[in-house]
Amino acid sequence: MDSLTLVDFFATAAGAQLRRWEATQADALLSLETGETALQLGVPYGQVLRSASHEIKIYGAHADENSESLKPALKLCFDQLPFREATFDLVVCVHAHERTGEKFFEEAFRVLAPEGRLVIFGINPWGPWWLRRKEKLIDKEEIFVPLSVSKIKTLCSKYGTIDRGRFGVYSPSLNDNPCALARWGWCEKAGDRWWPALANAFMLSAVKRNASPKAVGKIIDKEALLGSWHGAPVTSHMSGK
Repeated sequence: MDSLTLVDFFATAAGAQLRRWEATQADALLSLETGETALQLGVPYGQVLRSASHEIKIYGAHADENSESLKPALKLCFDQLPFREATFDLVVCVHAHERTGEKFFEEAFRVLAPEGRLVIFGINPWGPWWLRRKEKLIDKEEIFVPLSVSKIKTLCSKYGTIDRGRFGVYSPSLNDNPCALARWGWCEKAGDRWWPALANAFMLSAVKRNASPKAVGKIIDKEALLGSWHGAPVTSHMSGK
C-alpha cells in the first residue's frame, strides 16, 4: 500500500470502515442535541451532521481539501475561522485538528456558544495503524499530526469540559480487501473490553463553559454596607387608607 493523502485513505476499505464508525457515533450523539446552528469542519471524510436537528448547517473544508463530494462547502483555514464569537451551538471536527494543530481548539471554542458542544473525531496516535504504518497511512508531505486523547483533554480544559467519549476501530489491518478486513471483526468487541486505549480512532465531546461574571465597578465593603443600614427604620406592616 503506497502512501496516501487523507482523502485517498478514506476511499480505501479501511478508511470506509473508519468512516462508518464515525457516522454511527455521530448519529447516536447528535440526534440528542438541540440548537439552531451547526458547523462541520472536515468535509471529505463523511457528512456527520445528518442526524443533527439544527436548522442551519454549514460545512467547512480545509483550503487544501477537495470538497466536490459535498456541496455547498466553504473553503476555510481552520486556524482562522471567518465567523463571529459564539456563532454555533454545535461544532463537529472530523480530523480537522490533525491538519491544523493546537490553534484549532482556540478557534473552535471561540465560534462555539456558551454551553455549546464540540465533537472531535480523530486518529489515535497509539493505535496500530499509526504506530506501525504511519508512513503508509498518510503521505509524509501532507500536514497531518494526530493528537492523543490526553493532549486534547488538556487543550479543551482551557475552554470547556470533556463529558463523553468513545474509542473504536481496533483492526490492525490496512488491507484494501473488505473480506480480509472482515476477518478482524472480532477485535471490535474484544478491544472495547480489553484494550480500548489502543483503538485506531476515537470520539471526544466537550461542552463550552459559561464565562464567569466579572465585576465592572468597585466592590463595596461588606461591613461598611451593613453599617450604613444599622438603626434604619423598618416597616413591619402596611397601613391602608
